Order: sequence, then structure tokens, then C-alpha cells
Amino acid sequence: MASALEQFVNSVRQLSAQGQMTQLCELINKSGELLAKNLSHLDTVLGALDVQEHSLGVLAVLFVKFSMPSVPDFETLFSQVQLFISTCNGEHIRYATDTFAGLCHQLTNALVERKQPLRGIGILKQAIDKMQMNTNQLTSIHADLCQLCLLAKCFKPALPYLDVDMMDICKENGAYDAKHFLCYYYYGGMIYTGLKNFERALYFYEQ
Repeated sequence: MASALEQFVNSVRQLSAQGQMTQLCELINKSGELLAKNLSHLDTVLGALDVQEHSLGVLAVLFVKFSMPSVPDFETLFSQVQLFISTCNGEHIRYATDTFAGLCHQLTNALVERKQPLRGIGILKQAIDKMQMNTNQLTSIHADLCQLCLLAKCFKPALPYLDVDMMDICKENGAYDAKHFLCYYYYGGMIYTGLKNFERALYFYEQ
């Protein structure tokens, strides 16, 4: 592993142990180019980090792996993302909600392209639960979940996230886009239409 990568791993470990999450986010934001240049070593970096203790470091590596023009081994990356989302530290990832949501968007797009929407539904439900401060908070991942449920024609898993009235929007460090808000209500309306709950569907279409 190149010395710059070793320095990255050591810094992630040290800042995580000290609870210096803001500084860790700064490090991660600066390290994208370094990680992208060392693509072949990124699995070694992942092996040197603990998903629970070093959630932000692992998130940065997975985000870069997914950002590459062509994902070399999708099944391996899918398993890594699945494990990460199920076991990562929710308190840590709330410092980097923009990157965490970005990873979920990348996963969603990859599954849509591969016509495998069903595979992502359970993962995105876990992701929303990790990221939300409360159940009435709308995240950009909600739109991803609704899109996958629509494409899979599997509506029920989305209902707990549609049946609540949203009172707040997760800002995602300034990355939240109005598109996600509109898609949540559009897809939600389509899901309620599919379930013949026309009154709730109309409410969603009017948002």
C-alpha cells in the first residue's frame, strides 16, 4: 500500500479514535483524488479499516469506488456497500450525510441500470433509518427507495416512509436537491395509485 494511503488510513483511525469528526470530514473531502488514483489498492484500505469504528473512512472509499466510470466487480462492491450500510455508525455518517446519500444514489442508479431494483430495497430502508434524525424527516434517499419499489412492483416496503407526514428535510450538508423532494412525492403518488389509495395519491400529486 502506497505511503500516502497508509497516511490516510492512519489519519482516519486517529481522528475516529479521538472523535474529531469535523476534521475527519475535511480529510475525506480532500482525499477523493488520492483514493481515485489508487483504485487497485482500495480493497486493502477497506481491510485496514473497521466499518463501525471508521465509518467515515470506509464511506469515502466506497463512494470513490462507485464513482469510477466503470465498476470492475459490481457484485463485490454491492456486498461491501450492503455490509457498510447495515453495520456503519449512524452518529458518524450524520457528519457526512451528503456523501452517504450520494453512495445510495450511486447504488440505486447501478441497480436500475442492471434491472435489479428489488435487491436494493432492504438496503435503502436501512440507510434511511441510519440517516434520519426522526421518522418525519425527509431525506433524498426516500426518492431512491420509492423508485426501486415502483420498478420492482413491490410497493409495501415503501409505505412506512410514505404514510408519515414529513415535517423536516435533511439538508445533507447543502447537497439536498429539490429534485429529490419532487421525485419522492411523484413516485409516492404512483405507489398509492398502484395500491388504489387514490385520496393519498392525490395528496402526494398536489405537493
